[in-house]
Amino acid sequence: MFNIDDNVLAAAGYNVAMLSEERKEQYRREMSKDLNKRASEQLLARLSKEESLEFEDVNSNPDRTRRWLAEFHGDYASRQDYQAIRELFETDEDAMSFYASALWMRYAVPDYGKIMQEVMNEYVEELADMRRAVNEQLGIA
Repeated sequence: MFNIDDNVLAAAGYNVAMLSEERKEQYRREMSKDLNKRASEQLLARLSKEESLEFEDVNSNPDRTRRWLAEFHGDYASRQDYQAIRELFETDEDAMSFYASALWMRYAVPDYGKIMQEVMNEYVEELADMRRAVNEQLGIA
């Protein structure tokens, strides 16, 4: 789970003062999607075959997702972190799946937080570098 606020957008090279709220939200969603894909690739590489199967079940089986959340995080729907995630998804089912998957990974991968931070830092740096390169090509650097 990534918190993409105006500071992150600015670090990536966006002029947040010039962006509409709709545009900022669009960029947040795009960045979140990219970051989650990158993080998933790194995290899944650290799991055993059995762990990968369990993760896939929690991630893709809505009944299993509900049972897992009820067993380990029964109050998830009232938690602020879940509510923030819920705003990013069109359905409760998609939000629950994402939330349960992230929590499951925290338990399964001891350096989960470090990996997530590294992924975020590298991604924001790449975006900023790309924006600088484009600006240089356009002569507006």
